[in-house]
Amino acid sequence: MTSVVNRQRFNLLILIGVLGLASGVAGQITSWPELSLVAGVFAMLAAMIGAAQVGPHTAAVADIDQLSSEVKRLSETRSVPVLTGSGVDPITGLLDSSLLEPLLLQRVAAARRQLHPVSLVLLRIDEIDRLSTKDRENALGALSGVLTQTLREADGAFRADDVTIAALLENTSESGAVWAAERLRGLLHSSPACAGITVSAGVACYPSHALDADELILRAAHALDNAMERGRDHVIVAQVD
Repeated sequence: MTSVVNRQRFNLLILIGVLGLASGVAGQITSWPELSLVAGVFAMLAAMIGAAQVGPHTAAVADIDQLSSEVKRLSETRSVPVLTGSGVDPITGLLDSSLLEPLLLQRVAAARRQLHPVSLVLLRIDEIDRLSTKDRENALGALSGVLTQTLREADGAFRADDVTIAALLENTSESGAVWAAERLRGLLHSSPACAGITVSAGVACYPSHALDADELILRAAHALDNAMERGRDHVIVAQVD
């Protein structure tokens, strides 16, 4: 019986030693002082068990349970910093213009390999130039909020410039892109937070209207210009020469 208990105690010491070593290494890598503290507690507990006889064995097991609970509490209560990068526009929360071209190049290249379409929709709030800076930012924020509700996870939304929002629609044909733009318009009309906001939109699709990323942007921009020339609240598809 004693040999069995000793063997169990030996196995327990090995387990605690491994946990202590892992906690210490993790503390060094992640710079979490709590993990280094946990490593020290494991080492103390291992020494206590090594010096104890059969009687304290149950208490040591109870200490392990308590220590596990403490580790769990530390992991749950530790604040995790929110990482922000220059790739996110602070006004709209969308990806900024620096990411539009490289991601569009990537999506068009993938579409060429996989033989599926990609669409680009450029959006502009009607008469946005007449708004004050504060009202402009509020309107862009409201539009961006509705847009993110409209898009799928595979799609991308960008602030293309000061007044233009871009939506990059993965595996979406011309008709699908028009449907997405029209759905966005409908949501704007029905949203109390977007009262009075209308948008003009230009749609271009690979490979229907363009065969590379630069041309796709130009086609969508020309379609947006045509939509704005027609007045408020229009969706125009790029023309093929």
